[in-house]
Amino acid sequence: MAKFLIFRTDRIGDFITSQVVTNSISEVSKKNQVDIVASRYNSKYIKNFKYINRIFIFDKTQNKILDFFNLFLQIKNRKYDYLIVLDGKRRSFLSGIFINSSIKICFLKDFYPKFLISFFYTKYLKNTETNTQYKNFQILLNYLDIKSPKYINYYKNYNFTKNKFKLHKPYVHLHLDEKWFKDYYFHDFDYMNLKPDSIYFFLKSLINKFKFNIIITQGFKKVKIMNEFKIKYFKNIKDPQIKIEKKTVRFIEQSSFRDLENIVLNSKFLICCEGAISHVSHSLNKKTIALIQKDRLISTNFWIGHMGNIKTVFRNDIKQVTKDILKLNLV
Repeated sequence: MAKFLIFRTDRIGDFITSQVVTNSISEVSKKNQVDIVASRYNSKYIKNFKYINRIFIFDKTQNKILDFFNLFLQIKNRKYDYLIVLDGKRRSFLSGIFINSSIKICFLKDFYPKFLISFFYTKYLKNTETNTQYKNFQILLNYLDIKSPKYINYYKNYNFTKNKFKLHKPYVHLHLDEKWFKDYYFHDFDYMNLKPDSIYFFLKSLINKFKFNIIITQGFKKVKIMNEFKIKYFKNIKDPQIKIEKKTVRFIEQSSFRDLENIVLNSKFLICCEGAISHVSHSLNKKTIALIQKDRLISTNFWIGHMGNIKTVFRNDIKQVTKDILKLNLV
């Protein structure tokens, strides 16, 4: 049995992607113990994976010294065989220096503290964008002498939440989060210039093409245009659904990330901007159409280059995006 402590204090999508590492460690020997250092927010999600032994909270507050102290109080009497800084964070790297572990591995992307690495870490691996993230994880597994799986069931040991929505099957899942809308995401990205009417005609085009019902979800940031769309086109605001070309379009306004997993799981395919939800659809082996930024192809390939079930469309005005989606063959 080997004991692993893995730092993964960043986003939920990053944890899902890195399961090729954490799950492989667990699968190679059921006796292996996998502990995770996570943020309080992420811990609520990570705890649903049955193979995770223990989660330690490492929150980021204004008092950095107190953050470190709280982490050490949780871990101070523990001894690990392997410590892996998988999130590439400076504070995770520095914390790892003071934790008792026989082998320490730092998996870094944006900085290289050569002096500290040589004194306190056993192995440095560069998380370079010249490879895909998946390929870099395979390199890490090779170092750990763990065979990289050809296929991994990311949700094998996971407790799905109970579905609380009425889902009109078969349906396309359209995730209209803040990444679709200007002023809610990166300022230098191209945007679709969505308005209530253009959203409606986008839906109509999708229905005419694919002949399925549509479930619309949104992100955690509430977008003004989506509210305007709801008010204009849905009579029952409490349960927004309408008929377009004899198909049902339902707008689910409030959903947790775990709710989204269920909606993706039961869908025919997903349309979204590339992000955490496209990692979910990949993990669930669902076909996906993802909008990507044309001048960020290297970075995009880093995250999705290993995904076989994804087709991409460049971010653009919604008329062009619609044309590009309608050209796709999802068979």
